[in-house]
Amino acid sequence: MQNPLFSAQDQYLQDEAFSDLLQEYGITILQDFLEYRPYAEQFIHQYLPEPLPQTVILGLNPGRLGAGLTGIPFLDFRSLANLLPDTPLPRNDTEPSANFFHRVVQNIGVGKFYRAFYVSNVAAVGFLRDGKNCNYPELPVAAQRVVEARFLAEMAQIQPKRIIALGREVEAAVQRLFPDGSVRVSHLPHPSWIMTYRLREAQSWVRRYTQMLLQG
Repeated sequence: MQNPLFSAQDQYLQDEAFSDLLQEYGITILQDFLEYRPYAEQFIHQYLPEPLPQTVILGLNPGRLGAGLTGIPFLDFRSLANLLPDTPLPRNDTEPSANFFHRVVQNIGVGKFYRAFYVSNVAAVGFLRDGKNCNYPELPVAAQRVVEARFLAEMAQIQPKRIIALGREVEAAVQRLFPDGSVRVSHLPHPSWIMTYRLREAQSWVRRYTQMLLQG
């Protein structure tokens, strides 16, 4: 069975009607990650357990310098190099959110972290407008509905019991998409907020993140 994240990514790229809709608003899908998928496959083979964890850590969508390149949520190439030390990687891009997230992963322990948490985004692909990241809530409403349907299809394969939303925007989306209370929802500040507004306290936030994630 293909990884649920890869399935979702491929569905976006094969959906011409969705791409056409985005283009009407000057938005394109980030596709560079396809070039580097063999490295993502190696990461998944090495670190993701079967069955997949039912606790989900969730962001909005990949950014152009992090998961938009690696295809793996909250991993940039510098972090991926750390996780695949015996594999020469073609890039060394880094991105603040991914940098912070990887520090949390290391603090918990890489193996322990990925056995406990499935990491994803509401949108499995990232978006670009005028050369800048375009986040899922900025998409036209019709496109947002497509994103949400794909996200729910991905989650149907995971059967999450708990979703930890990174940021209030993500938390609001999850609560709206799981209105029956079948999934326990909590939130943590998004790593980009910490790296932008609390950079001097980043190491303290790594410890706080670790504690809150492991509380269960």
